[in-house]
Amino acid sequence: MSRVYKQVLIAALLLMLAAAAGCDWFGGGTGIQDEAFDTPAQVLANEAETMYREGNYEESAELFQALKDRFPYSRYALLADLRVGDAYLKSKRYEEATLAFEDFIRLHPKNDAVPYAIYQMGMVSFDQMLTPDRDPSNARKAMDTFRRLMKQYPSSEWAVKAQPRMQEATRRLAAHDMVVGKYYFNTKKYRASMSRFKRVLTNYPDVGLYNEAMNYLRMAQEKWSQLPKREREGESIDRRDLSTPLPGVEQPDVLLGDDNPL
Repeated sequence: MSRVYKQVLIAALLLMLAAAAGCDWFGGGTGIQDEAFDTPAQVLANEAETMYREGNYEESAELFQALKDRFPYSRYALLADLRVGDAYLKSKRYEEATLAFEDFIRLHPKNDAVPYAIYQMGMVSFDQMLTPDRDPSNARKAMDTFRRLMKQYPSSEWAVKAQPRMQEATRRLAAHDMVVGKYYFNTKKYRASMSRFKRVLTNYPDVGLYNEAMNYLRMAQEKWSQLPKREREGESIDRRDLSTPLPGVEQPDVLLGDDNPL
């Protein structure tokens, strides 16, 4: 292979990297394409990206991390700061992915890729959301992260992509409250169930569960009013969110998307 042809291929790869990122995130100065084509940093970047595109995410993460460690002052280190998080996310190493995206935002707060990094942080939590009868903490984190993105960067393409994800996370939280509320209702903990149904009505009025929550709230209020005074006064208002499935509770329907734009 001639040197000129090799240079053309490498330059094309770098352009594809920038395009895949969505914009000119790694610009500044003279641009990464001005670096020598045969630098070790670029070779490592090419290998890491090839691994990523072939689905070898574990190997890609290791190579991008090596690029960060061995060539911290290379222009490719900026690419690695972000791409290592992508590779960790794809390989389901969620804690490491979160740390990578947080580091990118901290180290490059004015970079054009910050909205993407926030979006990916939201996806870390989104990918770990459990069914409505389980711990909702990841759904809450996803919702909060996507909301942060939409507030800080409302005109970003990633804010647009985050909106349906935030809606899904919000529906999951509402469904969780409905599941727990029904559990309390069926176990005659009416005051606790009322608390959950009211939360659905006030916090999640637009997710399609309003009428169901209202009907259950009315039934719970009626049942609670029929209890002896001693039982009404002794009942606790609520319990913590459950981290294990509730026995014998039918889960409400929740529309969940499994497509991923990346």
